[in-house]
Amino acid sequence: MKNCIRRATLLAVLLSPALSFAAHPAEQPPVELTLQECVTLALRNNLAVLLAKAGTASARGKALQSAAELLPRFTGSLMQMRTFAEDIPAMGFGGKGFSETIGPWNTFDARVRLVQEIFDLPSALRLKSADADERATGMEAALAAEQVAAAAVLAYVELFRSRQAIAAAQADVELSSSLRQLAEDKKGAGTAAGIDVARAKTREAERRLALLEARNVAQEAEVRLQRVAGLPLDRGVVLKDEPGFVPGEPPRVDESVASAQGGRWEMRISAQRLEAARSQWRAEQFTRAPSVVLRGDVGLSGLIPDYRDRTTGSVGAALQLPLFTGRAIEGRVREADGRRAAAEARLEDLRACIEEDVRLALINLSAGVERVGTATEVERLAEDELAMARDRFAAGWADNLELLDSQAALTHARDARVAALARFQVARINFALAMGQMGGFRF
Repeated sequence: MKNCIRRATLLAVLLSPALSFAAHPAEQPPVELTLQECVTLALRNNLAVLLAKAGTASARGKALQSAAELLPRFTGSLMQMRTFAEDIPAMGFGGKGFSETIGPWNTFDARVRLVQEIFDLPSALRLKSADADERATGMEAALAAEQVAAAAVLAYVELFRSRQAIAAAQADVELSSSLRQLAEDKKGAGTAAGIDVARAKTREAERRLALLEARNVAQEAEVRLQRVAGLPLDRGVVLKDEPGFVPGEPPRVDESVASAQGGRWEMRISAQRLEAARSQWRAEQFTRAPSVVLRGDVGLSGLIPDYRDRTTGSVGAALQLPLFTGRAIEGRVREADGRRAAAEARLEDLRACIEEDVRLALINLSAGVERVGTATEVERLAEDELAMARDRFAAGWADNLELLDSQAALTHARDARVAALARFQVARINFALAMGQMGGFRF
């Protein structure tokens, strides 16, 4: 028993490093991600895109069902039956001298039947409606892909902005530390009061708190980007692309509106939905029209297979005309007409919505260019103001209250410039989305 305990103890000692390694696996390296790679991963993994593709397959199935109404339908049957007795008088035959029952006998029949719609206008119109619905559903998949691409780009920009905010907050901490050191040096030299040191230390603590907040925001932005792109949440992300600032000449409003109304997936989808609704409405109207059906069958009949069986069959055409349906046709026509009117109203409203999107996007894009320029100028002036305030404090002409106010102004200017650059990129993304051009978006 003691030997078993010793062996178990020795085994535990030998395996402890391996168990420790398994409990604490090596940290995975961060994922290096370009903007295009981020969009590609999002399109591959995002649930909205996957659901849209599934909807396309479902719409294709409905179109195939509608097409089947116009195609030949072949059915086969094979029957072997034995009749033990049949009541002759019940069938209207017989009389005196005849047996009242006959049987037994066998019956065999193998047959192929054909049904073909020769003229069925409602079915043809329903097929046209189903085809339009299928095209619209396929376009919805493309629209979902564009929206997912926009979400991925926005997440990429937000992570970049939050990391720029960390860099700005870090610069503020370093500046606060240098100003606190300056105040301590001047107090040590007897040219500054203790209140100057206290103010500088308070400002440094505030800047460190702001740095912690900026890091927290960046971590949240990183998780959101990982979720959008379908990346593992336990690995960091390194952004390989850097959003730039290229002002450029703003597009013309009328040209942009016309291009967006012709190129947006929403317009194409709405047009296809309207076509489907109109075709369905006409199909319900023509339900009152006659239809012509061809029917035929051919097969072998006899007692048993391969014994006195003969080829039999029939062929004919039928004219079908609904005479009275209890106003069911009228109800379906009214329902389809309501759907058609709703589709027309949605298409017209969508035109106005797209024009609104384009105009608002252009307004924000122009404002974004001016905002970046102004924020850059404010940051430059704040740096000059801080330099002059530092010189005044170092020369003993003022306390550090003016210096700390200048530092606060520079901090605000840095934050404003980071936010302005991010808002400019967001404005570009919104404009690309309003134009239906997210597929070609680049920094």
